[in-house]
Amino acid sequence: MPKNSILALVRALLFSYSWRLMNAPRRKFAFASSRFARRAARAFACTLLVSLPHGNAQTTGSDGKPIQSGTAAAGSGFDDKATGDWDGARKRLQDAGISINSQLILEGFDNMRGGLRTGAVGSTTFDLNITVDTGRTLGLNGGSFYAGIEDHAFRNPSTALTGDLQFFDKNNADPYLQVFELWYQQLLFDGRFRIKLGKFDGNTEFGVIDNGLFFLTSAAQLPPSFFLLPTTPDPMPGALVSYTPVKSWYTNFGVFYSNRSDTFGDLDGHPQNAQPTANGVLFAGETGFLWDSAPFLNANGNLKLGVWGHTGTFTRLGGGTRVGAQGWYAILNQTLWTPPGDPPPGVAQTRGVRAYLEGGSTQSSVSNLDWNISGGLSWTGPCAMRPDDAVGLSASSAHISPQAGLPYSGEVAIEALYRIQLRKWAGIAPDLQYIIHPGGRYPNALVGTLQLTVQF
Repeated sequence: MPKNSILALVRALLFSYSWRLMNAPRRKFAFASSRFARRAARAFACTLLVSLPHGNAQTTGSDGKPIQSGTAAAGSGFDDKATGDWDGARKRLQDAGISINSQLILEGFDNMRGGLRTGAVGSTTFDLNITVDTGRTLGLNGGSFYAGIEDHAFRNPSTALTGDLQFFDKNNADPYLQVFELWYQQLLFDGRFRIKLGKFDGNTEFGVIDNGLFFLTSAAQLPPSFFLLPTTPDPMPGALVSYTPVKSWYTNFGVFYSNRSDTFGDLDGHPQNAQPTANGVLFAGETGFLWDSAPFLNANGNLKLGVWGHTGTFTRLGGGTRVGAQGWYAILNQTLWTPPGDPPPGVAQTRGVRAYLEGGSTQSSVSNLDWNISGGLSWTGPCAMRPDDAVGLSASSAHISPQAGLPYSGEVAIEALYRIQLRKWAGIAPDLQYIIHPGGRYPNALVGTLQLTVQF
């Protein structure tokens, strides 16, 4: 099939999915600001769909020569943003220590067989945030302030289509509008100590599967058995102390007010209901070891080990209650191959083959998933002419607690994903997942996802 025909097909599919999800029914929002966010997202989507490239998406300079991946075009320096430099205002703000960014994610889901039911739904996630370098703005060196608001709209495909427990997409959630994060961070003693206070996403500090962030499935972002960490859909107030004495080792300790009674920053919806307990706090600790080369591999990697405990009161799966829950996890990230030679000065080496392996466990009396193991392999830049495209395959197996009383003892999800970078500020990702025994009770599901991500 000619390349132009393939691109036209991709454009048609993207428009079809995006238009469907933009016009899908959704409960009425209580706040006018949320209705505005939906209308703005629709306008952004239509504009972007019309402007998607018909040919090679590689950025070129004024001389017609390709620009190296990871570098900025001559001029604004904001060619990775759809809205550019705002006529120089963005650069002036950046020089003053203020950065404003936003991201729109449009997703269409089609469950082709099995699960709860077959059919299609869609969702949108829009995030607007500001970061302030207090050293530049207030003279408080080493400090940074962050605030972000996020609107997530339409239906949760895990509860509407597949019924899976691991959530095949990290954005799967019921609708919400909230102050997603609001925190202050301070570096001390030449950056060896870091203190963070406020409402923040726990999965930015604990259980991060670096080489799994490429995938859509939640199981590649965070061990599923760490089910109490406050992350999407509802980060919660907490405090973090991090100590990094040397480049190759760090340790983090955090405490979160992680329970259903916390509604700080929630403007619409009930994202706090993702938490299974109405009281208590979460304590988490993680230590990590980093290396620039491994045996037989001249490539970087890391090993993370974490433990956690919660003081809340939980409903036992078999009836009754218990106080407290604990767990542990281990994560290995390793780069397996990078192209020979060094990248141009100032450009990070993004091309290469990377892998991850993780596992974790918690009490079978309070969690449907009491232990899990997963792994994945991704290849960024399989073609030198498309250095930002990537392809990957992952698999996650989660054991279902016998006390849950479900027909099957486990759930397995296998994901194949290809990310296509259309512009530095836009990309699409066709994704296919096969889920064995979703929810421990439903027929095997085959679900396709088409995701569009735009940076503004």
